[in-house]
Amino acid sequence: MEKYENIRRYLIKACDTPLHPLGRLLETLVAVYRMTYVGVGANRRLLQQAVNEIKSYLRRIFQLVRFLFPDLPEEGGVIPEPSAEPQDGNVQSEEGAQNKAESPQPARVVSSCGLLLPVLLPRLYPPLFTLYALENEREEDMYWECVLRLNKQPDVALLNFLGVQQKFWPVSISVLGEKKQVLPSTKDACFASAVECLQQISTTFTPSDKLHVIQLTFEEITQEVLALLKEDFLWSMDDLFPVFLYVVLRARIRNLGSEVHLMEDLMDPCVQHGEQGIMFTTLKACYYQIQHEKIT
Repeated sequence: MEKYENIRRYLIKACDTPLHPLGRLLETLVAVYRMTYVGVGANRRLLQQAVNEIKSYLRRIFQLVRFLFPDLPEEGGVIPEPSAEPQDGNVQSEEGAQNKAESPQPARVVSSCGLLLPVLLPRLYPPLFTLYALENEREEDMYWECVLRLNKQPDVALLNFLGVQQKFWPVSISVLGEKKQVLPSTKDACFASAVECLQQISTTFTPSDKLHVIQLTFEEITQEVLALLKEDFLWSMDDLFPVFLYVVLRARIRNLGSEVHLMEDLMDPCVQHGEQGIMFTTLKACYYQIQHEKIT
């Protein structure tokens, strides 16, 4: 694991150094990519080609990196996390050894996305995201119109409209350290920390960073509800989805559809079926739900 981190740090420095062969290669690829997809090249029909080109960069640069570092596992290979258990030296019970063998050990999956996207995608993000915005312009106009209309409602009315259970409605909010009651006219106050957190998704570049923002948003929602209920509880999707839908609406992310499609196309496959994958699917469901929400 330490070797992997050293390789990752080395790549960041190498790609930031124009005199290094990897840095020079990256500089040339970025220049060519921008010349291709900026200006007259900014056509929505070129989106899939632009995405495939980035994936091709990742595959081929990863082959170069593995040539430089032969110990690095191939795509999809696993590096076990170092054990945090103290080494007592001699005796380990048979039962303990069996439990350790049966329990899954934490590990890192090596992938070109996880290793190279953080150094490549920020440089290619502006032209790529422009193509996504052009491709999804029509559906995002529908989404944005609904966001603007729904956001005219105060907090309590919107929570009720979305079907959020009343026990999850905040009864008071903190304003400059003072507690104030949530009134029927209160607006843009409930779940404010989660809303601010989700808005950061537009300031990140890689799918992993965007997924991290989504995860932090879920954690903010959970912390606020825990403080409200004053007891432990487990979310069911029937309870969580309307609350998260409220947060997505209040976040007012203008190009949410482009964010969703970019994450879907370039997400590391190893996270798709895990916790972050479920959170991403929930965000995607919210986006499509907002587009087709009937306002009464």
